[in-house]
Amino acid sequence: KMQEVKFNYQNITAEVTENAVKVINKNLFVNTDTFRCEVTLAKNGHVLRTETLDTAGEPLSQQTYRLPFGKQQRPGEYTVTVAFLLREKTLWAEAGHEVAFGQYVYKVEGEEKAPVSGVEIVRSLHNIGVRGENFEVMFSVLNGGLVSYKYAGREMIEAIPKPNFWRAPTDNDCGNQMPMRYAQWKIASMYVTTRQDQRFADTSPRVDKNDNNIAITYTYFMPTTPQSSCEVTYRVFGDGTIETTLSYDPVKELGDMPEFGMMFKLDADYDTVKWYGLGPQETYEDRQHGGKYGVYENKVADNVAEYLVPQESGNKCRVRYAKVMDKKGRGMLFFGDELSFSALPYTPHELENAAHHFELPPVHYTVVRVAKKQMGVGGDDSWGSHTHPEYLLDASEKMEFTFCFRGI
Repeated sequence: KMQEVKFNYQNITAEVTENAVKVINKNLFVNTDTFRCEVTLAKNGHVLRTETLDTAGEPLSQQTYRLPFGKQQRPGEYTVTVAFLLREKTLWAEAGHEVAFGQYVYKVEGEEKAPVSGVEIVRSLHNIGVRGENFEVMFSVLNGGLVSYKYAGREMIEAIPKPNFWRAPTDNDCGNQMPMRYAQWKIASMYVTTRQDQRFADTSPRVDKNDNNIAITYTYFMPTTPQSSCEVTYRVFGDGTIETTLSYDPVKELGDMPEFGMMFKLDADYDTVKWYGLGPQETYEDRQHGGKYGVYENKVADNVAEYLVPQESGNKCRVRYAKVMDKKGRGMLFFGDELSFSALPYTPHELENAAHHFELPPVHYTVVRVAKKQMGVGGDDSWGSHTHPEYLLDASEKMEFTFCFRGI
């Protein structure tokens, strides 16, 4: 949590744009030239240039400086980071320690390559198969979902991906009775089904053939009061990419949910996660000012924070892509414009059921949650304050979320 605290306590504010930075010195006695100011330009998370910028802001003043480089023209996403570092070692930190930073992100649009064509559909009574070069996908009519995704001859998923609307409650959530207020969304996540009450209802997905992809759409029903439903569409392309869209028409009586996304179970051998987004520590909707855009990597197990009571942890906001890999670099790539991403050894329900870490079950899977958004974790206090409204999911109009995944 120090990542967020440090940013909010920093005594220098750097308001960065494409070409300039406004440096606001909130120190009472220290000039900004006490620190070394470094400007870093990165493209899609990879550093291109780092230059030193001379600043001389007096205490309680502000100045605007032009950056050492202008706006880039080649297609891609660029981040400009202005950081203030200690010039010399002190009693409390080494030379080069960062005391303040600001960051700006912009995109240069370019032509996108068309997805590879060449998918074949194979239908039977109980399954729908789609295959292309190096991959095979199977959708089940009886079981209601994606039951197999083989990439380069390896099965990539261990269970049917399902819509997910729940997270393990945090201490703050428990203090404001979030589990009671949002309980229906936990039940909806655990027992979502393609079958309605009718015993012999047709649960076949809708199949649409397009020029360069095949779309499979399932309707899922949730055991809420009143009953609700959502749709999941898998659009399969010839390179093995599956574009996934989750859509939901809000039911007024149910209100917002803790999370809106999909949950996957991969083999536990996929124990490393590498992502491009905010990091290096966890970030949440109301805990992301201290995060920096970049490419980061850690172990899936390290994303479980060592709280006394296991709870939600390890989320990553504003993710452009994330790779979940084994020791040989094989695994799954998840990508989209802006994802809320989590890779943990446990499901939200397993975390919630354990009062201590030794009560967590043996690790069988790597559990990946890809979401449009997760509600903020609150924290004004731990005994009743609710998450601020601006950090909740907007359930006033139709909700839709699209992302892609592919084997690597």
